[in-house]
Amino acid sequence: MGRRREPGRVLLEGPRVLKEAIACSVHLELLVAREGTELDFEAPADRVAVLSERVFDATAQTVTPQGVLAIACHDTVSAEQALEAARRARWPLLVLDGVQDPGNVGAICRSAAGAGAPALMVLDGSADPLSARAVRASAGNLFRVQLGRGSWADLGPLSGFGATAEGGEDLLQADLRGAAVIAFGSEGRGLRRSDLRPLSIKMAPGVDSLNVAAAAALIVYEVARRW
Repeated sequence: MGRRREPGRVLLEGPRVLKEAIACSVHLELLVAREGTELDFEAPADRVAVLSERVFDATAQTVTPQGVLAIACHDTVSAEQALEAARRARWPLLVLDGVQDPGNVGAICRSAAGAGAPALMVLDGSADPLSARAVRASAGNLFRVQLGRGSWADLGPLSGFGATAEGGEDLLQADLRGAAVIAFGSEGRGLRRSDLRPLSIKMAPGVDSLNVAAAAALIVYEVARRW
C-alpha cells in the first residue's frame, strides 16, 4: 500500500475510523487485521486478510497501529453536487482554500459533521481530504459530509464570508444568513478571493489568532446555532 491515494480508494486505519465508515455505508474492498485482533463490530468486506504482527505493522501508516485497517471505495463529489447539498439544507457551503495540513482538513471535516453541515468544498492547493491522515484526524466523520473538490471557478461568483485573523466583521455580530459560502484559507497566505466579506473571531488582548481548524469549529457551530 503506497503513500499516494488511488482515486476512489480510501485507507481506513483503526477500529474507530473503520466503525464510523461502516455506519456511513462506506463499501469495504479489503479488510486487513493483525493476527490476534478481534473486532467488537461487524465489518463486511469483499476480501479479508490476516497478517502477522511484523508484516501488519510494516504495512500500516500510523506510528502505533491499532490492529485493523481497510481499503474502502469512496470519492469526492463535484462542486455542483456539494453546492446543491448545502442549498437543500439551507446552509452556506463551507470552503477550504489552500488549507495544506491534512490534520487541519480532517479536523475541520469533523467539526463540520458535528455541527450538521451537509457539504464542504476543498479547493485545489488544499490537502487531500481523503488522505489517510485527514481521515484519521476526522475520526471517520468526514464520511457524513458531502466532500467536493475543484476550484473557485467551479463554484462561480457566490457571495459570502471569508475567515480572517483580524479586521473582519465580528462573528457574533455578523449576519450570516444570506451567505452562500463561508471560506477558510491558508494561515500563511489567506484566501485567494478578495471579494468575500471578512469575518473574524474576537480575541483577548495579546492573543494573535486561532489556528484554522479551531476557528472553523467556532464558526460552523455558530452557523448551526443560528440555523
